[in-house]
Amino acid sequence: MEMNTVLIVDDSVMLTRYLKDSFKRYEDKFAIAIANNGLEAIEILRNRSISLVVTDLEMPKIDGLGLLAYTKKYHPSTPCIVMSAHGTPKIVETLQSDIMQFIEKPFTADELARTILSALKRGVPDGSLSGISIATFLQMIEMEQKTCLCEVESPNHPKGFFYFKGGELYHAVCGSLKGTDAAIKMIQIEDATINFRKPPDRKIPRGIKVSLKALILEAMTIKDESHYVDP
Repeated sequence: MEMNTVLIVDDSVMLTRYLKDSFKRYEDKFAIAIANNGLEAIEILRNRSISLVVTDLEMPKIDGLGLLAYTKKYHPSTPCIVMSAHGTPKIVETLQSDIMQFIEKPFTADELARTILSALKRGVPDGSLSGISIATFLQMIEMEQKTCLCEVESPNHPKGFFYFKGGELYHAVCGSLKGTDAAIKMIQIEDATINFRKPPDRKIPRGIKVSLKALILEAMTIKDESHYVDP
């Protein structure tokens, strides 16, 4: 049976060196590959069989969100662990309900190893994987306080965009829908591909004035109600 290979992605050479040395005692359980940014990680994913991705979010060139978007699109059955110093109990709960797990910095090598072994053992049940949800991506953008343009594509829906400014969901567009209506529509999409684009130079007017949490709750409520069949 082929050894599981875990891809560790972090721009801190000190951290990756520490993990590489510490994980020698786990070499009978998994092998590791190291990348120091999302671009290096994507190159490894293209050329090697990777069982699990462990990534930081703040990195140069292509950050963790860009890497997760790539993994969702091209390696949807590969589970991920997110490392971040910005975790909150609610974020942790949200990420762990998806195909990802979350570990808050700082952590010890043994703590991360236990999380890795748990993820490898759990795997992804056949037929149950829907990929990282749009709601999870949005919450990570908010958590990281990013300014970005998030493009959402789906075979069954018009192309849409979320615009974040300093971690706040500022505006959304999906086909003819704008603002809150567009955001709620896109949050419900299950088969979406997500790409991160450079924010436009022009000033974008604010089209959303409610919290991301409220939008996600409303989108999920509408979605649940649409699946309900009155007996």
